Amino acid sequence: MSSCKTTLSEMVGSVTKDRGTINVKARTRSSNVTFKPPVTHDMVRSLFDPTLKKSLLEKCIALAIISNFFICYWVFQRFGLQFTKYFFLVQYLFWRIAYNLGIGLVLHYQSHYETLTNCAKTHAIFSKIPHNKDANSNFSTNSNSFSEKFWNFIRKFCQYEIRSKMPKEYDLFAYPEEINVWLIFRQFVDLILMQDFVTYIIYVYLSIPYSWVQIFNWRSLLGVILILFNIWVKLDAHRVVKDYAWYWGDFFFLEESELVFDGVFNISPHPMYSIGYLGYYGLSLICNDYKVLLVSVFGHYSQFLFLKYVENPHIERTYGDGTDSDSQMNSRIDDLISKENYDYSRPLINMGLSFNNFNKLRFTDYFTIGTVAALMLGAIMNARFINLNYLFITVFVTKLVSWLFISTILYKQSQSKWFTRLFLENGYTQVYSYEQWQFIYNYYLVLTYTLMIIYTGLQIWSNFSNINNSQLIFGLILVALQTWCDKETRLAISDFGWFYGDFFLSNYISTRKLTSQGIYRYLNHPEAVLGVVGVWGTVLMTNFAVTNIILAVLWTLTNFILVKFIETPHVNKIYGKTKRVSGVGKTLLGLKPLRQVSDIVNRIENIIIKSLVDESKNSNGGAELLPKNYQDNKEWNILIQEAMDSVATRLSPYCELKIENEQIETNFVLPTPVTLNWKMPIELYNGDDWIGLYKVIDTRADREKTRVGSGGHWSATSKDSYMNHGLRHKESVTEIKATEKYVQGKVTFDTSLLYFENGIYEFRYHSGNSHKVLLISTPFEISLPVLNTTTPELFEKDLTEFLTKVNVLKDGKFRPLGNKFFGMDSLKQLIKNSIGVELSSEYMRRVNGDAHVISHRAWDIKQTLDSLA
Repeated sequence: MSSCKTTLSEMVGSVTKDRGTINVKARTRSSNVTFKPPVTHDMVRSLFDPTLKKSLLEKCIALAIISNFFICYWVFQRFGLQFTKYFFLVQYLFWRIAYNLGIGLVLHYQSHYETLTNCAKTHAIFSKIPHNKDANSNFSTNSNSFSEKFWNFIRKFCQYEIRSKMPKEYDLFAYPEEINVWLIFRQFVDLILMQDFVTYIIYVYLSIPYSWVQIFNWRSLLGVILILFNIWVKLDAHRVVKDYAWYWGDFFFLEESELVFDGVFNISPHPMYSIGYLGYYGLSLICNDYKVLLVSVFGHYSQFLFLKYVENPHIERTYGDGTDSDSQMNSRIDDLISKENYDYSRPLINMGLSFNNFNKLRFTDYFTIGTVAALMLGAIMNARFINLNYLFITVFVTKLVSWLFISTILYKQSQSKWFTRLFLENGYTQVYSYEQWQFIYNYYLVLTYTLMIIYTGLQIWSNFSNINNSQLIFGLILVALQTWCDKETRLAISDFGWFYGDFFLSNYISTRKLTSQGIYRYLNHPEAVLGVVGVWGTVLMTNFAVTNIILAVLWTLTNFILVKFIETPHVNKIYGKTKRVSGVGKTLLGLKPLRQVSDIVNRIENIIIKSLVDESKNSNGGAELLPKNYQDNKEWNILIQEAMDSVATRLSPYCELKIENEQIETNFVLPTPVTLNWKMPIELYNGDDWIGLYKVIDTRADREKTRVGSGGHWSATSKDSYMNHGLRHKESVTEIKATEKYVQGKVTFDTSLLYFENGIYEFRYHSGNSHKVLLISTPFEISLPVLNTTTPELFEKDLTEFLTKVNVLKDGKFRPLGNKFFGMDSLKQLIKNSIGVELSSEYMRRVNGDAHVISHRAWDIKQTLDSLA
């Protein structure tokens, strides 16, 4: 059997109990007449179960089905194998068209206009009143007319059919016309579906090779597995939906039952039309005949057309489109982005052989399509001259390098919003950065798959004589499956999800909930499973070429790593670690053997975790024996320093280099100046002595001589020294006096001498005009201030005041000429230190260093990044 009304079950669930054992109620579609439907049976029992009553049509259908085998034998004996095959092929095509087109048209008109039901009512087919006595009928009352005789015959035949089929207690006239019309309709469905099935099986049987060597191989084993799986799908589907959905009952009347999802309907969308046809491909594998495969593809494709144009429209009219607010969330986000950003347009997306959302005013769209066209035309025009080995290396390297680039962007974006920051720091918007990512990601997909198509095409063309036609068709089927998966994925998660929008625009997400609609109802990560089957299809198409296997492995591994180690952790961070069980997972866990294995794995995992925790506790037990204040060594360091200073004073009582208030404050926040007190014995003092400021990490452990330059961060100890170096060094000397035994003074390092970098620093007192070190101060910390970022106005005020004190602000604009130590990098670091964002030098030059623009821009970036957290 090759058909079933399945989408009813997928939209609202499936009847889980036999309608004959529970009180199921039904109602007509238009008149809302309620009734209890009679007990009915499935197709096979109705036709072949001897314990059930058979109507005349059912007996004729059973005889017609059986007669096919006698006809096959007679035609084979008389006309030979090839004629017999084509004879039953034509029959199959006829019955397949009768199924998909004939039944499709009947159901179409029944769904829209209730044509069959209205016809039965108009001609009183199921009424006690004879046709020619119906005063209210709209047809002629002339008893001698052909029309009158015809409808009288139809009336008697239909009533006879139902009486001979149904139990004696069934009252034909007590039920509405809808149920009686459906019972008659079932008879014709039985004929068409069974003939469709039997003629196809006979055609396949006649196509099976006679050689045992050709039958017993891996293809036949795989084919048998697919057939057995197909049988399970059919049986489980009928268990779930019963014959009400099997015979499209909701086209005639609606049952009011408790409906739930179950079994095979958790594995695949439209299982009777998708995985319910895997048996076709299993038989094609056994036959190893591409003609059988093409016939199977035709039958399967026509079934999808039936689903698309007959069933789905009826379901949407009857039950709605099955979408809820959660499934539309990503689509609403796309609309919101377009609404709030007038210059935003939907991104170019490659779907199969077509491009969606092409924008004629967007240069990147022309660049993407131009790349595809150039590569394709180049491959076609130079096919004979292309070295396949070089092309393979090109495809491999391009895929690997571009994947590393894409993965790096996503990883860094997930960790620190790096990509968004990059654009914000350069004056662009958050949405603009997302648009650039959309181009990069789509171009990556287009480029890699275009190269894969070119390479596979040239592989097939160069080795076409060795290509198996069946493998080529199966490969194309896998490519079509991947294309369908991509379309269903995009339909479920919209453009926002397709382009990893929650990495870049998480502040647009209003509901932190993952979608479970569409293909995500069956698979948690469809792109990791079905998203690479087309690449493996190229392996089949090229007759298992080693290079294509390598490329398929690369595609699979990169896809898996991206999903497992980048996408999944980010999803857990954004949406929480709620475990979402897919439909396939539910079905597999429902199988008792797999459920027992899962329980065993869980027990082992719990034992391992418990043992690790116990071991960790034991290894940390010794820490409790340490003193309570062992790690708090700040006071201990101070005591050591005081002891060292005391020893130095005793050895040389007039040698001293101390920072004012160093006992109170060891961290100087800019622009606070640092004042240094020094004392030197009179016999050691030189008028050219000078003091330099250094990073501790630069001077390292060399205490006798400074081997790095001061970079201008120095001051003389006397106002009369170094006259040729300007007034800056004179102004820094605030005090100097001499006694008989020593010389002492004060030097103040203000913003004209200090570093504008966070770090640990020290002062070094040098002898004369040399780098010989006489004294070293206690290390201290210099740090940039944290400006007030409560509001953009307060942030601007603090920033302006700081820049004014540093002497780099003129007319509200940043001018680094006022202080050579406070340049563009220092301003960037100041903003980053205060607000956590970094503006690029290019952007600040573009806005001419305007403090108002810079402060407000930085504050806006902070708000954007905070909303992404």
